[in-house]
Amino acid sequence: MSADGEHVVIGDVELFVRRFGDPAAPLLVVIHGGPTWDHSYLLPAAAQLADVAHVLLFDLRGCGRSCRVAPHGDLPVESVQPDLIADDVRGLIDRYGGGRGDVLGFSYGGMVAMRVVDQHPGAVRRLVLASTTAYPDFQGDLDASPDRAERAAMATDVAWDDPRYTGPAAPDGALSRAMAYAGAPLDVWRLDRLAEWHEVLDRTVFSSDWNEPYRSGRLRSPRPEDPEAALSRWNGPVLILHGEREMSFPVPVARRLHAAVPRSRLVLVPDAAHMAHFDNPEVWLAAVRAFLTADDGTAPEVAHR
Repeated sequence: MSADGEHVVIGDVELFVRRFGDPAAPLLVVIHGGPTWDHSYLLPAAAQLADVAHVLLFDLRGCGRSCRVAPHGDLPVESVQPDLIADDVRGLIDRYGGGRGDVLGFSYGGMVAMRVVDQHPGAVRRLVLASTTAYPDFQGDLDASPDRAERAAMATDVAWDDPRYTGPAAPDGALSRAMAYAGAPLDVWRLDRLAEWHEVLDRTVFSSDWNEPYRSGRLRSPRPEDPEAALSRWNGPVLILHGEREMSFPVPVARRLHAAVPRSRLVLVPDAAHMAHFDNPEVWLAAVRAFLTADDGTAPEVAHR
């Protein structure tokens, strides 16, 4: 196995990949979020799924140790787009899963995972949407959240035009790293583990390749045009996995998608916010394992309280 990682060519890009578990087991491709993070913040939890799956984690194009734009590589900046990541996932499934596999998308990666089933519906067997949303219109739910109001007061603001983070001398990934630390009280529910989460961030490789397409307005939506329709057309089993104290994509958006999508199951992870895999890994992992190993590709609906 490639637990230490390897570089593989998928189509016209080179991706950094780690794999865990038996290659004969069903493939599970994990799509990280950010998108300016690498996959390492998901690694401690996701690698534990190797007892039920051939787990593949990779750095998105323009991230971590995968192909990068100048000055870190020769990837064209116009190739940093979410629909092209969906094509990369299809290529990974073809290479390691014989053309069919399971997909787990986290946060931004969950939106891209919806694109995968829209662009390549025949390639995906089961879909896990973790700490993500199919909808852009949830500001009202955020404003109504007392949890978010309390934790937002603990977070700090990071300005896009701060030269320490985006100036010509700024280190690669400086903006995303600063935002990750500043927003940690919103991402992690367990404040008693905040120092431990900072250690995770210390090990995370952040990058700047996606900043320019975003700021210039050239970055396409990570979600398909109509996520509900795309998931319904695909008609495969979906696990919607959400922290019960989520403060980035509030719980009502998870309930809304669950109500709209046939064959979906909703699991609310107690004592967990956006980084639910970190806050409560036992429940998070149990939900994914149950879903991946269910005979019909679904799991009993569980709403933890």
